[in-house]
Amino acid sequence: MAAERIERARAALRLLPPEREAARLAYAAAPAASATVVVLTGRAEFVEKYAEIAADLLDRGVAVAVVEWLGQGLSLRDHPLRARGHIDDYERFVDDLDAAVARLEAAGAPRPWLMLAHSMGGHIGLRWLRHRQGFAAAVMTAPMLGIRLPPGISEALGQQLTAGALRMGLAQAYAPGQHDFDVRRFRFGRNRLTGSRERFKRLRRLLRERPELALGGVTWGWLDASFRSMLLLRSPGFAEAIGLPVTVCVAGDELIVSNPHMEAFARRLPQGRLLHFPGARHELLQEVDAIRGPVLATVDQQLAALRG
Repeated sequence: MAAERIERARAALRLLPPEREAARLAYAAAPAASATVVVLTGRAEFVEKYAEIAADLLDRGVAVAVVEWLGQGLSLRDHPLRARGHIDDYERFVDDLDAAVARLEAAGAPRPWLMLAHSMGGHIGLRWLRHRQGFAAAVMTAPMLGIRLPPGISEALGQQLTAGALRMGLAQAYAPGQHDFDVRRFRFGRNRLTGSRERFKRLRRLLRERPELALGGVTWGWLDASFRSMLLLRSPGFAEAIGLPVTVCVAGDELIVSNPHMEAFARRLPQGRLLHFPGARHELLQEVDAIRGPVLATVDQQLAALRG
């Protein structure tokens, strides 16, 4: 039953034009939808991964849009080494979101709009919200304000190592410990993303059946762009300039991004709300039902507030 429901949502999501030379943007609307939830995916994610979230949102009587960043999933990968996660500057991702907003406006996506953003998607969403208007509120799950580095490597040292690698011409080379995606190594027992065996297995099956959706680890160039962008987000006055309601959801067992940076940022937001989810791993929307349910309830609360 759950699988059929997810497949129905996946079939309902249609790609908005242009489908070529642009980041993929999938859209579906419930009958008489009274709002739109715009999902900003995380690093290495893709439209198809969010079919269950789309089903949940459609059941709530809203429209849903899923943004897939250039270089991920089936969106244009113009990097010579297509398997690697690489970016020179996050402004390119912000441009992706600009284009997605324009396409949603052209499609008549009903307002108000709620941003539902995960990890790197939350990072990009915050960059967008700092200087632009169009969303009424945002819910962020584990937004990337800092990244967890190997033991003994501080952020300052990580920046120094990255700068050295770029001086050596290694921007497009994998950072240490990073490699091409290999589904054989993608095992539940060693994953840091979710405690839900069922949802992990569903994702692994999808990547095994459609390997073109997968993306490998990050390059030195990605690290450099990320460090620069995270410092920008954490700079004085940045958070304070985001005036709309923003809920930041923090995973208690987070091993990917930095909870302290996330928490400090949320406390600086004029209308920020900080929620902790004990026992959750990084992907709160892909977690076990006991965690995922309260996260979706947070989305429900925000939608109810927007609908008045």
